[in-house]
Amino acid sequence: MAERASHSEAGFRAKPQARRKAKASPASGLSVHFSVSMPDPASHTFVIDVAVEGADDRAVLAFPAWTPGSYKLREFAKNVSSFSVRGGTSELLDKQRFEINAIKGGKFKARYTLYADELSVRTPHLDDTHGFFLGTNLFPYIEGPRGLPADCAYTVTIKPFRGWKVATSLPAVAGRPNTWSAASYDLLGDTPFEVGTHSVHSFKVDGVKHDVAVYGYGNFDLKRILADTQKIVQVQADAMGGLPYDYYLFIHHITPDSGGGLEHLNSCVCGWKSWKFKKEADYQSFIRLVSHEFFHVWNVKRIRPAVLGPFDYSREQHTKALWVMEGLTQYYERLWCARAGVTPEHELLASYAELIEREDARPGRKVMNLEDASWLAWTKLYLADENYLNTGVSYYSRGAQVGLLLDAKIRAATAGRKSLDDVMRLAMKRHGWPKPGFPERGFEAMCEEVAGARFTAFWRDHVRGTRELDYGEFLDVYGLEFKRDKPGVQADLGIKLDGTKVSAVHAQGPGRKAGLQPRDEIVAVNGHRVDGKSIDERLKELKPGERVTLALFRRERLETAQVTAASQPEGKLVLSRRKTQSAQQKKNCRAWLGTRV
Repeated sequence: MAERASHSEAGFRAKPQARRKAKASPASGLSVHFSVSMPDPASHTFVIDVAVEGADDRAVLAFPAWTPGSYKLREFAKNVSSFSVRGGTSELLDKQRFEINAIKGGKFKARYTLYADELSVRTPHLDDTHGFFLGTNLFPYIEGPRGLPADCAYTVTIKPFRGWKVATSLPAVAGRPNTWSAASYDLLGDTPFEVGTHSVHSFKVDGVKHDVAVYGYGNFDLKRILADTQKIVQVQADAMGGLPYDYYLFIHHITPDSGGGLEHLNSCVCGWKSWKFKKEADYQSFIRLVSHEFFHVWNVKRIRPAVLGPFDYSREQHTKALWVMEGLTQYYERLWCARAGVTPEHELLASYAELIEREDARPGRKVMNLEDASWLAWTKLYLADENYLNTGVSYYSRGAQVGLLLDAKIRAATAGRKSLDDVMRLAMKRHGWPKPGFPERGFEAMCEEVAGARFTAFWRDHVRGTRELDYGEFLDVYGLEFKRDKPGVQADLGIKLDGTKVSAVHAQGPGRKAGLQPRDEIVAVNGHRVDGKSIDERLKELKPGERVTLALFRRERLETAQVTAASQPEGKLVLSRRKTQSAQQKKNCRAWLGTRV
Protein backbone atom coordinates (compact mmCIF):
# COMPACT_ATOMS: atom_id res chain seq x y z
CA MET A 1 0.00 0.00 0.00
CA ALA A 2 1.18 3.52 -0.76
CA GLU A 3 1.75 5.79 2.18
CA ARG A 4 -0.95 8.38 2.83
CA ALA A 5 0.07 11.74 1.40
CA SER A 6 0.08 14.55 3.95
CA HIS A 7 -1.28 18.00 3.07
CA SER A 8 2.24 19.33 2.65
CA GLU A 9 3.29 16.40 0.46
CA ALA A 10 0.24 16.69 -1.76
CA GLY A 11 0.45 20.47 -1.90
CA PHE A 12 -3.31 20.96 -1.62
CA ARG A 13 -6.47 19.35 -0.44
CA ALA A 14 -9.08 18.98 -3.17
CA LYS A 15 -12.44 20.60 -2.57
CA PRO A 16 -15.35 18.30 -3.41
CA GLN A 17 -17.93 19.37 -5.93
CA ALA A 18 -21.33 19.89 -4.32
CA ARG A 19 -23.82 17.22 -5.33
CA ARG A 20 -26.82 17.21 -3.05
CA LYS A 21 -27.65 20.88 -3.37
CA ALA A 22 -28.71 21.97 -6.84
CA LYS A 23 -27.14 25.20 -8.07
CA ALA A 24 -29.20 28.26 -8.86
CA SER A 25 -30.22 29.10 -12.40
CA PRO A 26 -27.68 31.06 -14.46
CA ALA A 27 -27.84 34.83 -14.73
CA SER A 28 -29.41 34.51 -18.17
CA GLY A 29 -32.57 32.99 -16.69
CA LEU A 30 -32.54 30.40 -19.47
CA SER A 31 -33.57 26.91 -18.38
CA VAL A 32 -34.32 23.61 -20.09
CA HIS A 33 -36.19 20.66 -18.64
CA PHE A 34 -36.01 17.20 -20.24
CA SER A 35 -38.47 14.42 -19.53
CA VAL A 36 -37.40 10.94 -20.65
CA SER A 37 -39.87 8.07 -20.93
CA MET A 38 -39.61 4.54 -22.28
CA PRO A 39 -43.15 3.17 -22.71
CA ASP A 40 -42.03 0.27 -24.92
CA PRO A 41 -38.41 -0.67 -24.12
CA ALA A 42 -38.33 -3.54 -26.62
CA SER A 43 -38.78 -0.97 -29.41
CA HIS A 44 -35.39 0.52 -28.44
CA THR A 45 -37.05 3.96 -28.49
CA PHE A 46 -36.83 6.73 -25.90
CA VAL A 47 -39.44 9.50 -25.93
CA ILE A 48 -38.05 12.88 -24.91
CA ASP A 49 -40.03 16.00 -24.05
CA VAL A 50 -38.28 19.36 -23.81
CA ALA A 51 -39.56 22.48 -22.05
CA VAL A 52 -37.59 25.70 -22.50
CA GLU A 53 -38.06 28.92 -20.55
CA GLY A 54 -36.28 32.27 -20.77
CA ALA A 55 -35.51 32.04 -24.48
CA ASP A 56 -35.43 34.88 -26.99
CA ASP A 57 -37.80 34.88 -29.95
CA ARG A 58 -35.35 32.55 -31.71
CA ALA A 59 -33.35 29.59 -30.41
CA VAL A 60 -31.30 26.72 -31.83
CA LEU A 61 -31.42 23.23 -30.35
CA ALA A 62 -28.21 21.40 -31.31
CA PHE A 63 -27.50 17.69 -30.87
CA PRO A 64 -23.85 16.79 -30.12
CA ALA A 65 -21.75 15.12 -32.79
CA TRP A 66 -19.46 13.45 -30.24
CA THR A 67 -19.06 12.77 -26.54
CA PRO A 68 -16.04 13.79 -24.43
CA GLY A 69 -13.53 11.01 -23.85
CA SER A 70 -14.39 9.26 -27.12
CA TYR A 71 -12.70 11.13 -29.94
CA LYS A 72 -14.85 10.08 -32.86
CA LEU A 73 -17.77 11.83 -34.55
CA ARG A 74 -20.78 9.65 -33.78
CA GLU A 75 -23.51 12.07 -34.94
CA PHE A 76 -26.06 11.39 -32.22
CA ALA A 77 -28.69 13.36 -34.16
CA LYS A 78 -28.90 10.39 -36.54
CA ASN A 79 -30.94 8.59 -33.89
CA VAL A 80 -33.56 11.38 -33.65
CA SER A 81 -36.93 11.23 -35.39
CA SER A 82 -40.45 12.71 -35.12
CA PHE A 83 -39.14 16.09 -33.95
CA SER A 84 -41.99 18.54 -33.30
CA VAL A 85 -42.39 21.91 -31.55
CA ARG A 86 -45.18 23.72 -29.71
CA GLY A 87 -45.01 27.45 -29.02
CA GLY A 88 -42.96 28.21 -32.10
CA THR A 89 -41.97 26.97 -35.54
CA SER A 90 -39.03 24.69 -36.29
CA GLU A 91 -36.66 24.34 -39.22
CA LEU A 92 -33.87 21.83 -39.66
CA LEU A 93 -30.69 23.85 -40.29
CA ASP A 94 -28.29 20.98 -40.87
CA LYS A 95 -27.60 17.41 -39.75
CA GLN A 96 -27.76 18.24 -36.03
CA ARG A 97 -29.43 21.65 -35.46
CA PHE A 98 -33.07 22.71 -35.24
CA GLU A 99 -33.91 26.39 -35.40
CA ILE A 100 -36.96 27.42 -33.36
CA ASN A 101 -38.61 30.70 -34.42
CA ALA A 102 -41.64 32.80 -33.42
CA ILE A 103 -41.13 31.99 -29.73
CA LYS A 104 -43.59 33.93 -27.56
CA GLY A 105 -43.02 34.72 -23.91
CA GLY A 106 -39.66 32.95 -23.99
CA LYS A 107 -41.27 29.53 -23.77
CA PHE A 108 -41.57 26.60 -26.15
CA LYS A 109 -41.79 22.81 -25.99
CA ALA A 110 -40.39 20.11 -28.22
CA ARG A 111 -40.82 16.36 -28.48
CA TYR A 112 -38.84 13.72 -30.34
CA THR A 113 -38.11 10.02 -30.26
CA LEU A 114 -34.61 8.59 -30.18
CA TYR A 115 -33.64 5.11 -31.34
CA ALA A 116 -31.16 3.43 -28.97
CA ASP A 117 -29.83 -0.02 -29.84
CA GLU A 118 -26.04 0.18 -29.55
CA LEU A 119 -24.78 -1.23 -26.28
CA SER A 120 -21.47 0.41 -25.48
CA VAL A 121 -20.11 2.74 -22.82
CA ARG A 122 -20.50 5.72 -25.14
CA THR A 123 -23.79 5.20 -27.00
CA PRO A 124 -27.48 4.92 -26.03
CA HIS A 125 -29.14 1.56 -25.50
CA LEU A 126 -32.66 0.52 -24.57
CA ASP A 127 -34.22 -2.92 -24.56
CA ASP A 128 -36.41 -5.04 -22.32
CA THR A 129 -33.62 -5.40 -19.73
CA HIS A 130 -32.45 -1.82 -19.17
CA GLY A 131 -31.85 1.64 -20.58
CA PHE A 132 -28.53 3.44 -20.71
CA PHE A 133 -27.46 6.80 -22.09
CA LEU A 134 -25.11 9.72 -21.66
CA GLY A 135 -26.38 13.27 -21.67
CA THR A 136 -24.73 13.84 -25.04
CA ASN A 137 -26.57 10.82 -26.45
CA LEU A 138 -30.10 12.08 -25.80
CA PHE A 139 -30.14 15.78 -25.08
CA PRO A 140 -29.63 18.80 -27.33
CA TYR A 141 -28.27 22.07 -25.96
CA ILE A 142 -29.36 25.64 -26.53
CA GLU A 143 -26.78 27.09 -28.87
CA GLY A 144 -25.03 30.19 -27.56
CA PRO A 145 -22.21 32.43 -28.77
CA ARG A 146 -19.71 30.81 -31.18
CA GLY A 147 -21.94 27.75 -31.35
CA LEU A 148 -21.06 26.63 -27.82
CA PRO A 149 -23.77 25.64 -25.32
CA ALA A 150 -25.50 28.71 -23.90
CA ASP A 151 -25.37 29.65 -20.23
CA CYS A 152 -28.33 27.59 -19.08
CA ALA A 153 -29.66 25.49 -16.20
CA TYR A 154 -30.86 21.98 -16.96
CA THR A 155 -33.13 19.53 -15.16
CA VAL A 156 -33.94 15.97 -16.17
CA THR A 157 -36.87 13.79 -15.12
CA ILE A 158 -36.69 10.07 -15.89
CA LYS A 159 -39.90 8.07 -16.09
CA PRO A 160 -38.57 4.51 -15.73
CA PHE A 161 -40.32 1.51 -17.18
CA ARG A 162 -42.37 -0.28 -14.53
CA GLY A 163 -40.25 -1.73 -11.76
CA TRP A 164 -37.06 -0.05 -12.97
CA LYS A 165 -34.86 2.42 -11.06
CA VAL A 166 -32.26 5.03 -12.00
CA ALA A 167 -28.57 5.41 -11.17
CA THR A 168 -26.81 8.68 -12.01
CA SER A 169 -24.25 11.00 -10.41
CA LEU A 170 -26.18 14.26 -10.86
CA PRO A 171 -27.62 16.00 -7.76
CA ALA A 172 -31.27 15.19 -7.10
CA VAL A 173 -33.88 17.97 -7.05
CA ALA A 174 -35.62 17.98 -3.67
CA GLY A 175 -39.31 17.22 -3.75
CA ARG A 176 -39.32 16.05 -7.37
CA PRO A 177 -39.04 12.26 -7.75
CA ASN A 178 -36.55 10.94 -10.32
CA THR A 179 -35.44 14.48 -11.18
CA TRP A 180 -31.87 15.73 -11.30
CA SER A 181 -30.20 19.04 -12.09
CA ALA A 182 -27.11 20.26 -13.93
CA ALA A 183 -25.85 23.84 -13.86
CA SER A 184 -24.40 23.58 -17.39
CA TYR A 185 -24.57 21.43 -20.49
CA ASP A 186 -20.98 20.30 -19.95
CA LEU A 187 -22.14 18.70 -16.69
CA LEU A 188 -25.32 17.26 -18.17
CA GLY A 189 -23.65 15.96 -21.31
CA ASP A 190 -20.92 14.31 -19.26
CA THR A 191 -23.33 12.32 -17.09
CA PRO A 192 -24.36 8.68 -17.61
CA PHE A 193 -27.80 7.32 -16.67
CA GLU A 194 -28.42 3.63 -15.96
CA VAL A 195 -32.13 2.75 -15.85
CA GLY A 196 -33.28 -0.78 -15.06
CA THR A 197 -33.08 -3.52 -12.46
CA HIS A 198 -29.35 -3.19 -11.82
CA SER A 199 -28.01 -3.95 -8.36
CA VAL A 200 -26.33 -1.18 -6.36
CA HIS A 201 -23.54 -1.72 -3.84
CA SER A 202 -21.85 0.93 -1.69
CA PHE A 203 -18.62 1.64 0.14
CA LYS A 204 -16.99 4.73 1.60
CA VAL A 205 -13.53 6.18 1.23
CA ASP A 206 -12.53 9.13 3.41
CA GLY A 207 -16.17 9.47 4.38
CA VAL A 208 -17.34 9.82 0.76
CA LYS A 209 -19.97 7.43 -0.57
CA HIS A 210 -19.25 5.40 -3.70
CA ASP A 211 -21.93 3.36 -5.44
CA VAL A 212 -21.31 0.48 -7.84
CA ALA A 213 -24.27 -0.22 -10.14
CA VAL A 214 -24.02 -3.61 -11.85
CA TYR A 215 -26.07 -4.47 -14.94
CA GLY A 216 -25.83 -7.90 -16.51
CA TYR A 217 -24.54 -11.29 -15.44
CA GLY A 218 -21.39 -13.38 -15.46
CA ASN A 219 -18.87 -15.38 -13.46
CA PHE A 220 -17.55 -12.45 -11.46
CA ASP A 221 -16.82 -12.30 -7.74
CA LEU A 222 -18.70 -9.15 -6.70
CA LYS A 223 -17.22 -9.14 -3.21
CA ARG A 224 -13.70 -9.11 -4.63
CA ILE A 225 -14.54 -6.39 -7.14
CA LEU A 226 -15.94 -4.13 -4.43
CA ALA A 227 -13.03 -4.72 -2.07
CA ASP A 228 -10.40 -4.13 -4.76
CA THR A 229 -12.20 -1.07 -6.10
CA GLN A 230 -12.29 0.45 -2.63
CA LYS A 231 -8.54 -0.13 -2.25
CA ILE A 232 -7.85 1.50 -5.62
CA VAL A 233 -9.99 4.52 -4.79
CA GLN A 234 -8.19 4.90 -1.47
CA VAL A 235 -4.68 4.69 -2.89
CA GLN A 236 -5.46 7.20 -5.65
CA ALA A 237 -7.12 9.58 -3.18
CA ASP A 238 -4.09 9.37 -0.90
CA ALA A 239 -1.66 10.07 -3.72
CA MET A 240 -3.65 12.95 -5.22
CA GLY A 241 -4.42 14.77 -1.98
CA GLY A 242 -8.05 13.86 -1.48
CA LEU A 243 -11.24 13.20 -3.39
CA PRO A 244 -12.50 16.16 -5.47
CA TYR A 245 -16.19 15.17 -5.21
CA ASP A 246 -18.72 14.24 -2.54
CA TYR A 247 -20.22 11.25 -4.40
CA TYR A 248 -19.01 8.86 -7.10
CA LEU A 249 -20.81 6.26 -9.22
CA PHE A 250 -19.31 3.24 -10.98
CA ILE A 251 -21.58 1.69 -13.63
CA HIS A 252 -20.56 -1.79 -14.80
CA HIS A 253 -22.10 -3.37 -17.89
CA ILE A 254 -21.35 -7.09 -17.75
CA THR A 255 -22.76 -8.89 -20.78
CA PRO A 256 -21.33 -11.19 -23.48
CA ASP A 257 -20.90 -8.25 -25.87
CA SER A 258 -19.78 -5.48 -23.49
CA GLY A 259 -16.37 -3.87 -23.45
CA GLY A 260 -14.43 -0.66 -22.96
CA GLY A 261 -14.70 2.20 -20.52
CA LEU A 262 -15.55 5.88 -20.42
CA GLU A 263 -14.78 8.43 -17.77
CA HIS A 264 -17.00 11.20 -16.40
CA LEU A 265 -16.55 13.96 -13.84
CA ASN A 266 -18.01 12.05 -10.90
CA SER A 267 -18.66 8.65 -12.45
CA CYS A 268 -17.45 6.11 -14.99
CA VAL A 269 -18.87 3.29 -17.09
CA CYS A 270 -16.96 0.02 -17.57
CA GLY A 271 -17.99 -2.73 -19.98
CA TRP A 272 -16.70 -6.29 -19.59
CA LYS A 273 -17.59 -9.67 -21.08
CA SER A 274 -19.71 -11.89 -18.82
CA TRP A 275 -17.38 -14.89 -18.69
CA LYS A 276 -14.01 -13.08 -18.59
CA PHE A 277 -13.43 -13.04 -14.84
CA LYS A 278 -12.37 -16.49 -13.63
CA LYS A 279 -8.88 -16.53 -15.13
CA GLU A 280 -6.65 -14.32 -13.02
CA ALA A 281 -5.22 -12.60 -16.08
CA ASP A 282 -8.73 -11.68 -17.22
CA TYR A 283 -9.67 -10.37 -13.79
CA GLN A 284 -6.48 -8.30 -13.62
CA SER A 285 -7.36 -6.75 -16.99
CA PHE A 286 -10.82 -5.88 -15.68
CA ILE A 287 -9.61 -4.29 -12.45
CA ARG A 288 -7.01 -2.33 -14.41
CA LEU A 289 -9.87 -0.96 -16.51
CA VAL A 290 -11.62 0.16 -13.32
CA SER A 291 -8.37 1.74 -12.09
CA HIS A 292 -7.87 3.46 -15.45
CA GLU A 293 -11.34 4.98 -15.63
CA PHE A 294 -11.25 6.08 -12.02
CA PHE A 295 -7.90 7.89 -12.38
CA HIS A 296 -9.59 10.01 -15.03
CA VAL A 297 -11.29 11.72 -12.07
CA TRP A 298 -8.06 13.72 -12.05
CA ASN A 299 -6.30 13.14 -15.36
CA VAL A 300 -8.73 14.26 -18.14
CA LYS A 301 -11.80 15.35 -16.21
CA ARG A 302 -9.95 17.91 -14.08
CA ILE A 303 -6.37 18.02 -15.35
CA ARG A 304 -6.73 18.63 -19.08
CA PRO A 305 -5.60 20.68 -22.08
CA ALA A 306 -7.45 23.98 -22.43
CA VAL A 307 -9.38 22.75 -25.48
CA LEU A 308 -11.04 19.94 -23.52
CA GLY A 309 -13.67 22.03 -21.76
CA PRO A 310 -15.77 24.05 -22.27
CA PHE A 311 -16.57 21.88 -25.26
CA ASP A 312 -17.61 22.51 -28.81
CA TYR A 313 -19.82 19.47 -29.43
CA SER A 314 -20.37 20.19 -33.11
CA ARG A 315 -16.94 19.20 -34.42
CA GLU A 316 -13.58 17.66 -33.59
CA GLN A 317 -11.56 19.18 -30.75
CA HIS A 318 -7.88 18.65 -31.48
CA THR A 319 -5.05 18.53 -28.95
CA LYS A 320 -1.50 17.21 -29.05
CA ALA A 321 -1.75 16.12 -25.42
CA LEU A 322 -3.92 12.99 -25.54
CA TRP A 323 -0.75 11.03 -24.85
CA VAL A 324 -0.73 12.78 -21.46
CA MET A 325 -4.43 12.25 -20.77
CA GLU A 326 -4.71 8.63 -21.89
CA GLY A 327 -1.13 7.38 -22.15
CA LEU A 328 -0.16 8.43 -18.63
CA THR A 329 -3.47 7.10 -17.34
CA GLN A 330 -2.68 3.74 -18.92
CA TYR A 331 0.76 3.85 -17.32
CA TYR A 332 -0.78 4.58 -13.92
CA GLU A 333 -3.66 2.08 -14.17
CA ARG A 334 -1.25 -0.78 -13.43
CA LEU A 335 0.69 1.15 -10.81
CA TRP A 336 -2.36 2.03 -8.72
CA CYS A 337 -3.38 -1.64 -8.65
CA ALA A 338 0.07 -2.61 -7.38
CA ARG A 339 0.19 0.16 -4.80
CA ALA A 340 -3.26 -0.87 -3.59
CA GLY A 341 -2.13 -4.47 -3.13
CA VAL A 342 -4.54 -5.66 -5.82
CA THR A 343 -1.84 -6.68 -8.30
CA PRO A 344 1.36 -8.48 -7.19
CA GLU A 345 4.66 -6.89 -8.14
CA HIS A 346 5.62 -9.66 -10.55
CA GLU A 347 2.33 -9.26 -12.43
CA LEU A 348 2.81 -5.49 -12.63
CA LEU A 349 6.29 -5.89 -14.10
CA ALA A 350 5.02 -8.59 -16.45
CA SER A 351 2.30 -6.28 -17.75
CA TYR A 352 4.84 -3.52 -18.44
CA ALA A 353 7.09 -6.03 -20.22
CA GLU A 354 4.17 -7.22 -22.36
CA LEU A 355 3.35 -3.61 -23.27
CA ILE A 356 6.96 -2.87 -24.21
CA GLU A 357 7.39 -6.01 -26.30
CA ARG A 358 4.13 -5.48 -28.19
CA GLU A 359 4.57 -1.79 -28.93
CA ASP A 360 8.29 -1.95 -29.76
CA ALA A 361 7.45 -4.50 -32.46
CA ARG A 362 4.95 -2.14 -34.08
CA PRO A 363 6.33 -0.76 -37.38
CA GLY A 364 4.25 2.42 -37.01
CA ARG A 365 6.44 3.56 -34.10
CA LYS A 366 9.00 4.66 -36.71
CA VAL A 367 6.42 6.64 -38.67
CA MET A 368 4.14 8.50 -36.24
CA ASN A 369 5.07 10.47 -33.13
CA LEU A 370 2.92 10.88 -30.02
CA GLU A 371 1.83 14.44 -30.69
CA ASP A 372 0.59 13.52 -34.16
CA ALA A 373 -1.12 10.40 -32.80
CA SER A 374 -2.94 12.63 -30.31
CA TRP A 375 -3.90 15.31 -32.83
CA LEU A 376 -5.11 12.82 -35.42
CA ALA A 377 -7.03 10.56 -33.02
CA TRP A 378 -10.32 11.41 -34.72
CA THR A 379 -9.27 10.05 -38.09
CA LYS A 380 -6.45 7.66 -37.24
CA LEU A 381 -6.91 5.69 -34.01
CA TYR A 382 -10.71 5.83 -33.93
CA LEU A 383 -10.98 5.09 -37.65
CA ALA A 384 -7.93 2.84 -37.84
CA ASP A 385 -7.62 0.59 -40.86
CA GLU A 386 -5.66 -2.62 -41.29
CA ASN A 387 -2.50 -0.68 -42.23
CA TYR A 388 -2.42 1.45 -39.07
CA LEU A 389 -0.06 -1.13 -37.58
CA ASN A 390 2.52 0.10 -40.09
CA THR A 391 1.75 3.82 -40.08
CA GLY A 392 0.67 4.79 -36.58
CA VAL A 393 0.89 4.28 -32.84
CA SER A 394 -1.64 4.36 -30.04
CA TYR A 395 -1.29 7.39 -27.80
CA TYR A 396 -2.61 5.07 -25.10
CA SER A 397 0.07 2.38 -25.31
CA ARG A 398 3.01 4.42 -26.61
CA GLY A 399 2.05 7.14 -24.15
CA ALA A 400 2.17 4.58 -21.34
CA GLN A 401 5.68 3.59 -22.38
CA VAL A 402 6.79 7.21 -22.36
CA GLY A 403 5.12 7.64 -18.96
CA LEU A 404 7.14 4.72 -17.61
CA LEU A 405 10.38 6.36 -18.75
CA LEU A 406 9.30 9.88 -17.75
CA ASP A 407 8.54 8.87 -14.17
CA ALA A 408 11.97 7.28 -13.86
CA LYS A 409 13.60 10.31 -15.47
CA ILE A 410 12.12 12.67 -12.89
CA ARG A 411 13.27 10.36 -10.07
CA ALA A 412 16.77 10.23 -11.57
CA ALA A 413 16.95 14.03 -11.85
CA THR A 414 15.90 14.50 -8.21
CA ALA A 415 17.74 11.58 -6.58
CA GLY A 416 14.37 9.98 -5.91
CA ARG A 417 12.88 12.98 -4.09
CA LYS A 418 10.28 13.74 -6.79
CA SER A 419 8.28 11.71 -9.29
CA LEU A 420 5.50 11.94 -11.84
CA ASP A 421 3.10 11.86 -8.88
CA ASP A 422 4.35 15.33 -7.93
CA VAL A 423 3.67 16.57 -11.46
CA MET A 424 0.11 15.27 -11.35
CA ARG A 425 -0.51 17.00 -8.03
CA LEU A 426 0.97 20.24 -9.35
CA ALA A 427 -1.18 20.02 -12.48
CA MET A 428 -4.27 19.45 -10.34
CA LYS A 429 -3.45 22.44 -8.15
CA ARG A 430 -2.90 24.79 -11.09
CA HIS A 431 -5.29 23.53 -13.73
CA GLY A 432 -7.83 21.26 -12.05
CA TRP A 433 -11.38 21.90 -13.24
CA PRO A 434 -13.05 24.38 -13.04
CA LYS A 435 -9.75 26.25 -13.50
CA PRO A 436 -8.63 26.73 -17.13
CA GLY A 437 -6.81 23.79 -18.65
CA PHE A 438 -3.10 23.83 -19.41
CA PRO A 439 -1.76 25.14 -22.74
CA GLU A 440 -0.37 22.82 -25.39
CA ARG A 441 2.96 21.45 -24.12
CA GLY A 442 2.19 22.98 -20.74
CA PHE A 443 2.40 19.57 -19.09
CA GLU A 444 5.97 19.19 -20.27
CA ALA A 445 6.88 22.49 -18.60
CA MET A 446 5.43 21.24 -15.30
CA CYS A 447 7.51 18.06 -15.55
CA GLU A 448 10.68 20.11 -15.97
CA GLU A 449 9.68 22.40 -13.11
CA VAL A 450 9.24 19.47 -10.73
CA ALA A 451 12.44 17.80 -11.93
CA GLY A 452 14.47 21.02 -11.86
CA ALA A 453 15.95 19.98 -15.20
CA ARG A 454 15.35 20.39 -18.91
CA PHE A 455 14.17 17.33 -20.84
CA THR A 456 14.55 18.88 -24.29
CA ALA A 457 16.03 15.81 -25.97
CA PHE A 458 13.42 13.51 -24.38
CA TRP A 459 10.47 15.52 -25.75
CA ARG A 460 12.18 15.92 -29.12
CA ASP A 461 13.00 12.24 -29.49
CA HIS A 462 10.00 10.50 -27.93
CA VAL A 463 7.03 12.90 -28.00
CA ARG A 464 7.66 14.94 -31.15
CA GLY A 465 9.97 12.40 -32.72
CA THR A 466 10.13 8.68 -33.43
CA ARG A 467 13.52 7.72 -32.02
CA GLU A 468 13.59 4.28 -30.42
CA LEU A 469 12.92 4.31 -26.68
CA ASP A 470 15.98 3.84 -24.46
CA TYR A 471 15.17 1.87 -21.30
CA GLY A 472 18.64 2.16 -19.76
CA GLU A 473 17.83 4.98 -17.34
CA PHE A 474 14.53 3.38 -16.34
CA LEU A 475 16.25 0.07 -15.55
CA ASP A 476 19.04 1.77 -13.59
CA VAL A 477 16.73 3.96 -11.51
CA TYR A 478 14.86 0.96 -10.11
CA GLY A 479 17.53 -1.73 -10.41
CA LEU A 480 15.58 -3.80 -12.95
CA GLU A 481 16.59 -5.92 -15.93
CA PHE A 482 15.09 -7.46 -19.05
CA LYS A 483 15.38 -11.17 -19.83
CA ARG A 484 13.51 -13.66 -21.98
CA ASP A 485 11.75 -16.64 -20.46
CA LYS A 486 13.02 -18.92 -23.23
CA PRO A 487 16.32 -18.97 -25.14
CA GLY A 488 16.64 -19.14 -28.89
CA VAL A 489 14.55 -17.93 -31.80
CA GLN A 490 11.29 -18.90 -33.49
CA ALA A 491 9.77 -18.44 -36.95
CA ASP A 492 7.89 -15.28 -37.87
CA LEU A 493 5.84 -14.61 -41.03
CA GLY A 494 5.19 -10.95 -40.26
CA ILE A 495 1.40 -11.25 -40.31
CA LYS A 496 -1.44 -11.01 -37.82
CA LEU A 497 -4.29 -13.47 -38.03
CA ASP A 498 -7.92 -13.39 -36.98
CA GLY A 499 -8.66 -17.08 -37.23
CA THR A 500 -7.56 -17.95 -40.75
CA LYS A 501 -7.94 -14.41 -42.09
CA VAL A 502 -4.97 -12.08 -42.37
CA SER A 503 -5.87 -8.95 -40.39
CA ALA A 504 -2.58 -7.05 -40.83
CA VAL A 505 0.74 -7.44 -42.62
CA HIS A 506 3.97 -5.98 -41.22
CA ALA A 507 5.45 -3.57 -43.73
CA GLN A 508 8.97 -5.07 -43.71
CA GLY A 509 8.06 -8.68 -42.89
CA PRO A 510 8.33 -11.83 -45.03
CA GLY A 511 4.56 -11.92 -45.55
CA ARG A 512 4.62 -8.54 -47.28
CA LYS A 513 7.57 -9.62 -49.43
CA ALA A 514 5.59 -12.71 -50.46
CA GLY A 515 2.59 -10.60 -51.44
CA LEU A 516 0.23 -11.44 -48.58
CA GLN A 517 -2.53 -8.89 -48.06
CA PRO A 518 -5.05 -8.06 -45.34
CA ARG A 519 -8.32 -10.03 -45.73
CA ASP A 520 -6.55 -12.99 -47.38
CA GLU A 521 -8.09 -16.22 -46.04
CA ILE A 522 -5.51 -18.97 -45.56
CA VAL A 523 -7.03 -22.40 -46.19
CA ALA A 524 -3.96 -24.67 -46.38
CA VAL A 525 -0.36 -24.78 -45.12
CA ASN A 526 2.03 -26.87 -47.21
CA GLY A 527 -0.91 -28.59 -48.88
CA HIS A 528 -2.80 -29.44 -45.69
CA ARG A 529 -6.09 -27.78 -44.84
CA VAL A 530 -6.23 -25.57 -41.74
CA ASP A 531 -9.00 -23.94 -39.78
CA GLY A 532 -9.17 -21.32 -37.04
CA LYS A 533 -7.91 -23.78 -34.42
CA SER A 534 -5.20 -25.63 -36.32
CA ILE A 535 -3.54 -22.79 -38.22
CA ASP A 536 -1.63 -21.50 -35.20
CA GLU A 537 -0.29 -24.98 -34.46
CA ARG A 538 0.87 -25.47 -38.03
CA LEU A 539 2.62 -22.10 -38.19
CA LYS A 540 4.31 -22.61 -34.82
CA GLU A 541 5.94 -25.77 -36.23
CA LEU A 542 7.88 -23.67 -38.74
CA LYS A 543 11.56 -22.91 -38.26
CA PRO A 544 13.35 -19.66 -39.12
CA GLY A 545 14.47 -19.74 -42.76
CA GLU A 546 11.95 -22.45 -43.68
CA ARG A 547 9.95 -21.89 -46.86
CA VAL A 548 6.21 -22.51 -46.54
CA THR A 549 3.47 -22.65 -49.17
CA LEU A 550 0.19 -21.02 -48.21
CA ALA A 551 -3.02 -21.62 -50.15
CA LEU A 552 -5.46 -18.75 -49.71
CA PHE A 553 -8.57 -17.13 -51.05
CA ARG A 554 -8.35 -13.50 -52.11
CA ARG A 555 -11.72 -12.06 -53.12
CA GLU A 556 -12.93 -15.65 -53.71
CA ARG A 557 -10.03 -16.45 -56.06
CA LEU A 558 -7.65 -19.24 -55.03
CA GLU A 559 -4.03 -18.06 -54.78
CA THR A 560 -0.76 -19.42 -53.41
CA ALA A 561 2.09 -17.63 -51.69
CA GLN A 562 5.62 -18.82 -50.97
CA VAL A 563 6.83 -17.33 -47.70
CA THR A 564 10.28 -17.72 -46.15
CA ALA A 565 9.97 -17.41 -42.39
CA ALA A 566 12.08 -14.83 -40.62
CA SER A 567 13.18 -15.16 -37.00
CA GLN A 568 12.20 -13.48 -33.78
CA PRO A 569 13.20 -14.14 -30.17
CA GLU A 570 11.39 -17.07 -28.62
CA GLY A 571 9.31 -16.73 -25.49
CA LYS A 572 8.24 -13.59 -23.67
CA LEU A 573 10.11 -10.54 -22.50
CA VAL A 574 10.47 -10.57 -18.71
CA LEU A 575 11.05 -7.55 -16.47
CA SER A 576 12.34 -8.26 -12.97
CA ARG A 577 14.52 -6.92 -10.19
CA ARG A 578 18.26 -7.41 -10.45
CA LYS A 579 19.75 -9.84 -7.99
CA THR A 580 21.84 -7.00 -6.61
CA GLN A 581 20.26 -3.56 -6.11
CA SER A 582 21.88 -0.49 -4.60
CA ALA A 583 20.33 1.20 -1.57
CA GLN A 584 19.05 4.03 -3.81
CA GLN A 585 17.53 1.58 -6.29
CA LYS A 586 15.72 -0.22 -3.47
CA LYS A 587 14.47 3.11 -2.16
CA ASN A 588 13.28 4.13 -5.63
CA CYS A 589 11.51 0.78 -6.05
CA ARG A 590 9.73 1.17 -2.71
CA ALA A 591 8.58 4.67 -3.61
CA TRP A 592 7.50 3.61 -7.11
CA LEU A 593 5.67 0.41 -6.21
CA GLY A 594 4.43 1.45 -2.79
CA THR A 595 6.02 -1.57 -1.13
CA ARG A 596 8.21 -2.11 1.93
CA VAL A 597 10.69 -4.34 0.13
